[in-house]
Amino acid sequence: MTHSWRFPDNPFDYGSLIGHPEGIGKIPEEKTGAKIAVIGAGCAGLCAAYELMKIGLHPVIYESDQNPDGSPRIGGRAYTYRFPGDPKALAELGAMRIPPVHETVCRYMDIFHLDYSKPFPDPLLVPTTLYFKGKKYYIPVGGSLPEPVQKANQAWKKLIGPLLEKMTSASHRRKAWARQWQDYIEQFKDKSFYQILDEHGMSKKEIDFFGSLGIGTGGFNSLFPISFLEIFRLAALRWETDQRLVKGGVGQIPENFWTTLRQCRYFGNTNVKTLNNGQPLSAVTRIQTPDTPEKKIEITDIKGHKLSYDAVIITCSHRAIETGIKISRNTFSDEVRAAIQNIHMTRSGKIFVRTREAFWKHQPPEKTLNCTITDEAIRATYLFDFDDTDSGVICLSYTWEDSATKLCGLSEQELLHRSLDILKTIYGRDLISDQAAEVKTIFWEQERGYHGAFKLNYPGRHEDQTALFLQARPESFKTHNSVFLGGESTSWAGGWIEGALQSGLDAAMAVIRKLGGEISSRGLIEKDY
Repeated sequence: MTHSWRFPDNPFDYGSLIGHPEGIGKIPEEKTGAKIAVIGAGCAGLCAAYELMKIGLHPVIYESDQNPDGSPRIGGRAYTYRFPGDPKALAELGAMRIPPVHETVCRYMDIFHLDYSKPFPDPLLVPTTLYFKGKKYYIPVGGSLPEPVQKANQAWKKLIGPLLEKMTSASHRRKAWARQWQDYIEQFKDKSFYQILDEHGMSKKEIDFFGSLGIGTGGFNSLFPISFLEIFRLAALRWETDQRLVKGGVGQIPENFWTTLRQCRYFGNTNVKTLNNGQPLSAVTRIQTPDTPEKKIEITDIKGHKLSYDAVIITCSHRAIETGIKISRNTFSDEVRAAIQNIHMTRSGKIFVRTREAFWKHQPPEKTLNCTITDEAIRATYLFDFDDTDSGVICLSYTWEDSATKLCGLSEQELLHRSLDILKTIYGRDLISDQAAEVKTIFWEQERGYHGAFKLNYPGRHEDQTALFLQARPESFKTHNSVFLGGESTSWAGGWIEGALQSGLDAAMAVIRKLGGEISSRGLIEKDY
């Protein structure tokens, strides 16, 4: 496991911070019990609430997303769906993979006694079928890639290898590591993923095959317009390596922030849910920030109710901020406001089917359905089985960007039939229809309050990302009122729960400092190894 400072953009030891026995900080006595608004009941917002509650502040949660019964839904994009016909069969509609190098989320999962020991069934870690340009390739575990894919993979390693070697050689010296990363930022921040592949001599054919297979978890060609820095960060920091499933679902992480009892200053033994009378308040429609910093911030919800707060943490999607909440102009600097408008949110869709049995477990893998990676419209298929039910769950399709856009206009039944038809073509027969029991689909760009799945920046937006990251930092927040941004898109780990948690903790620390308190642990590793 790496150290938290191995996030070169953000050398802060969050593990030490959350492990402090007295909580992440201390607040002045007169601020004890002060109410802090937290907009967004996902991982970032609930993590901030969980830690602020511990030290004697009262987090008040707002959430716009709703359960089928109309009540606010906990979890955000850490969304574990339980099929009504078999609630033990799970579909991860949002985040679904966690690498152990993400220390903050792993630390919390250990605190909550969650099991993340099982590897995610990524391509090549399980029997895998590749289907490109009308040709099918079956690869058993430990088997060799087909020749054209091998050549593309070798071309990628030739490109990425020397870059990673420089990072590795500096990995035990924090300052050298940071300097090398800064050099790469200047080199790559204005270049797209595709541009780098092309400039480093990969042929069109190699780029096509590499784009379909990706760097281990599926096709990346939908992300060719994205900044190369985003992809390089995955490879350099090994976020795509040794990814894990969370037994019982990723949604347990925000649920534990919401329900776990802990001994708190001022409140005694309680949880965030109790402090919020059992459920969050409704969607926020307006934030009025006073010109005088000493005055409180006024929030109006969708029902017209107005409440005032000592500080506000906003963790909802930046597109929801821009399109759904009226925020007074003085709340953010021009740089931060522009960044909120400019940061790119990735489109993403998933199509799931629950099967009556995990039938693939009972047949030779070369004769049944496998993890499937293809250039056809579904792009990637993953198989899931469970210890406590016979049901299986198939993610028939996982798509990003234009690949998701191609499918998002179809109805649920059309998506099911199209997916089954493609897999029938690949495998030569229909393996699924007789087993299909229930269907669930999601396209995050169509979800109200989200307007996209996760942040991945385009070239030329590094300065925007920096503005968002620094918004809750001491060098920035001294100049504005107590409204702080969080959420994975403010972090350097967009699309990951780790980024959401780091940003939530950053915002919580900003609240503590703004109220005149102190942070328990600076977290920075001062020693240059």
